[in-house]
Amino acid sequence: MPDAQWHCYADRTHCSQQLAGVLTQQLQQALSSGMPARLLLPGGQTPGLLLAELACQPLDWAQVQLSPTDERWVTAEDPASNLHLLQHALPEAQLLDPRQGRTPEEAAQCWCVHLRAWLPLQGALLGMGEDGHIASLFPAMPALAEALDPQAMPGALPGVAPSEPRQRLSVNLSLLLNSQWLGLLVFGEAKRRLLEAVQRGEAASLPVAALMSAAAGRLQIYWAP
Repeated sequence: MPDAQWHCYADRTHCSQQLAGVLTQQLQQALSSGMPARLLLPGGQTPGLLLAELACQPLDWAQVQLSPTDERWVTAEDPASNLHLLQHALPEAQLLDPRQGRTPEEAAQCWCVHLRAWLPLQGALLGMGEDGHIASLFPAMPALAEALDPQAMPGALPGVAPSEPRQRLSVNLSLLLNSQWLGLLVFGEAKRRLLEAVQRGEAASLPVAALMSAAAGRLQIYWAP
């Protein structure tokens, strides 16, 4: 498996600052070239510091289009919503809500149509759970093999989480690979050990292993303890 490119920092604040600068540069390059600036960002607790740093960047956020890499099947106003997190942190950005239908299946299909029109993305940033899941692609969930197929049509699908709220929406691996820059933000020693095990060829069944394999060495890992 080609090695991902590691960027390790002594603390989470410094890590988030450096990553915010990299993402801003990616978006600014697109805007300066007259291209759409489109980015997928993770939800959950990990990107909190990053989002605060992004909000301080000298970028015309009104020209940037954002969507989460995945979403919980809750209302957009629910504090558990990843879109809610992005709206609060980057209120001037153009946000694409994954909830594009009345059911998870309908929403995923319609969200997929919008996202395909965005390809290739300027960037896609992921988080990772301690179980090795990325976006809302969880180990052993239904249709996981298809969702992790790098040759599949770029798209989105309903996901199933092991904890509440269990119903999720997620992009697939193929869509993530259709980005000019691809990154993974992880904090903590346990997650670092898991990623190192994957690089040694262990834990090959985990979703993050599929990501690291398919990314062919261009995956940028940002880590802090």
